Amino acid sequence: MDIFVMRGAWLGGQGKVPNSLLQNDGSGKFSDVTFAAGLAEVHYPTQTAAWADYDNDGHLDLYVGNEHKTGSSHAPSQLFHNNGDGTFSDVAKAAGVQNMRYAKSVVWGDYDADGFADLYVSNVGESNRLYRNQGDGTFRNEAHMLNVAGPDASFPAWFWDFDNDGNLDLFVSGSDFSKGGLASYVGSKLDLPGNHVLPRLYRGDGKGGFSNVAKAQNLDEVSLPMGANFGDLDNDGFLDFYLGTGYPDYDALMPSVMYRNLGGHGFSDITFAGGFGHLQKGHGVAFADLDNDGDQDVYEQMGGFFRGDKAFNSLFENPGFGNHWITVKLVGTKSNRSAIGARIHIQIVEDGQLRSIYRHVNSGGSFGANPLRQSIGLGKASKIEQLVIDWPTTGKRQTFRDLALDQFVEITEGLEAYRQLPLKKLDLKSKSQ
Repeated sequence: MDIFVMRGAWLGGQGKVPNSLLQNDGSGKFSDVTFAAGLAEVHYPTQTAAWADYDNDGHLDLYVGNEHKTGSSHAPSQLFHNNGDGTFSDVAKAAGVQNMRYAKSVVWGDYDADGFADLYVSNVGESNRLYRNQGDGTFRNEAHMLNVAGPDASFPAWFWDFDNDGNLDLFVSGSDFSKGGLASYVGSKLDLPGNHVLPRLYRGDGKGGFSNVAKAQNLDEVSLPMGANFGDLDNDGFLDFYLGTGYPDYDALMPSVMYRNLGGHGFSDITFAGGFGHLQKGHGVAFADLDNDGDQDVYEQMGGFFRGDKAFNSLFENPGFGNHWITVKLVGTKSNRSAIGARIHIQIVEDGQLRSIYRHVNSGGSFGANPLRQSIGLGKASKIEQLVIDWPTTGKRQTFRDLALDQFVEITEGLEAYRQLPLKKLDLKSKSQ
């Protein structure tokens, strides 16, 4: 796994410093290949990027959302096409995805299920963009037509399937960091009227349409998030999420917010019941099974923009909830090796009934990255009826039946058998590990 590092955010013209692509040599060492790969010839201030194979050639491409501000900072966003030889070419202008706005989140997902990854860009101060992949190397912005352009002040966003209906949904935060934003936050907690910037939860219909169900799902609350991500805390098969509040000024400290998914029929704020309500600025969030015990832990990067706003990062170890699970590592052969864009469909038998659980392979939300290895909660399942993988490049489907519960498996594209991974449990409190 290689590493892409972004730089220059918030600094306008002074933020035009090169990002870094660090290549893993397989021995635990990295080398900087940014210039050799063609990623540093033109650079702009940024703090958001995402990988996907948008043209289905088996190679991962990279979209970098830059901070363009009319009149002060010219910074078109960039789409780096992977040439397949270790180099990239910026094709954003030809593809129609330069954005020319102050981008704060970029996420890929095939929202219309046509086999091509689409792109959502969350912007500050202007409407967001949903670029539909037309399958010929170009994109068309359909955000306004599909009513997913808002809110105009937003940071984190992600594609996910929150209700396990098999269709990608879209979460877009409301993050008003103007002086009025803080007053709005306080006013909303006191039930005062105001022009509040609220998050949007757009439920996808699988055919390219969306409807905003945030209020119906109990998510019509002002939160001002910056770092955020999602995962399944209690292994019930439904995705929960954590908003790290990140209002940049000194005069604002507010608790981060954890929402538990109530079976796809609403979300419940479990911030204080779960011990997640730290009064600091959460600028990066990741869900990951760090101790290999089958449940997801949460890591939050803390601290504000200013030097005096320093805070220690937080690691929340999951105590477990007694539910079953399976962790799936996918390895692409004709599809990209990381299997980004693959879809996992698991059918379980729970309380005598057949139930479906879906996952789409990506690294989660903005300002933080989840592992590509998918940790999937199975609730009170008595068995896994089948596990189905739909691979992105070839469209091929692989089906595995009667898998054991509570195990780590590796599935390679094209191989008929899966491999069990003998991962050892770790003690996060032990200094020797």
